[in-house]
Amino acid sequence: MNLRKSHLAAAVGAALMVGGTTVYAQAPAAPTVQVYGQVSRALMFADDGTQSKWFNVDNEASGTRFGFTGTGQANPGLRYGFRIELDLQSNESQRVNFSAAGPVSDFPGSTSNVGFNERHMDTWLEGGWGRVNLGQGDGAANGATESDLSGTGMANGIGVADLGGGFQYRTAAGALSGLTVGTSINQQDFESRYDRILYVTPSFSGFRAQVSWGQKTNTDAKEISAWYGGKLGGLGEIAAALGWSERGNATGGTKDEYIGGSISWLHGSGINLTYSYSNRDNPAAAGATVRDSTFNYFKVGYKFGQHAIAVDYAMGDDFAAVGDEAKMWGIGYVWNPVRWLEFYAAYKLHEADRTAGSLEDVKIGTIGTRVRF
Repeated sequence: MNLRKSHLAAAVGAALMVGGTTVYAQAPAAPTVQVYGQVSRALMFADDGTQSKWFNVDNEASGTRFGFTGTGQANPGLRYGFRIELDLQSNESQRVNFSAAGPVSDFPGSTSNVGFNERHMDTWLEGGWGRVNLGQGDGAANGATESDLSGTGMANGIGVADLGGGFQYRTAAGALSGLTVGTSINQQDFESRYDRILYVTPSFSGFRAQVSWGQKTNTDAKEISAWYGGKLGGLGEIAAALGWSERGNATGGTKDEYIGGSISWLHGSGINLTYSYSNRDNPAAAGATVRDSTFNYFKVGYKFGQHAIAVDYAMGDDFAAVGDEAKMWGIGYVWNPVRWLEFYAAYKLHEADRTAGSLEDVKIGTIGTRVRF
């Protein structure tokens, strides 16, 4: 009898062990973690009509950075993940200038020209109903003015102030005007990276919508956008987006509101066209004059094999003050011999006019590389 009980106990124990092992094996695994990043460096030459100089810079169009991503399966219909991304830029291309002091570091307490910033601290959950992101990351409309299939984004992207935005225009007498390239014209691309909750719909025949709400610099921010990307058969492919954002004004006056979008078309022959538009209702204190700033951008390009070349033109009105007008003319070339490596060269001419008179042009030439891992 005792022998039979011993046998029965052993059998039950073995079954429990097998069952427990099976349950454990079926439990969701820990997320798969990957490390990624890039080094983005360039030599940039600037000439404001009085001074000229070469600068060794980090290209703000897509700067040096590294990060970690993790993805996993919570259950058969639910995926989860996270993203942590930091940038480490020395001599950012949009901040360098002719000042002896040079750019100020973004890293608290640092006396060097190295800026260390948090970019993404984000978690997400995804299913057939779409995706929800929670944490610091892009707002729903961020990037909507930057649709670009030209392949020349590192050389002459829609962010026209990324290369040389910190240089001031000079008056006809050679004096600094106080107006920089970056404050006279830029793409006004909504609310970039803040603490928010974001919802992304599933994609329907290439279309998707996004909406977000969060806080940025102690004010509430809300955004909404629509996106499309798809093939057009023999007509090539297209990428387009339209966005809107609003952020409260801490001074109690008008709110900071943006609306804009972009569209880019790439033909199978390699010919491509890009257009971007944005309008900003700039925040103003109660009783102050309201000022809208408007951006228009045009690009014509050609991709052939590992190469891409494009010419672009942009106009900015009323950015720093009512009556200001700015223009940018540029050309860029990118060689992409392998997926993870780019070499590029670019030249840009910035013009600005104020109600008090025209300003001297600012010329920017750049050669650089980006290596990704």
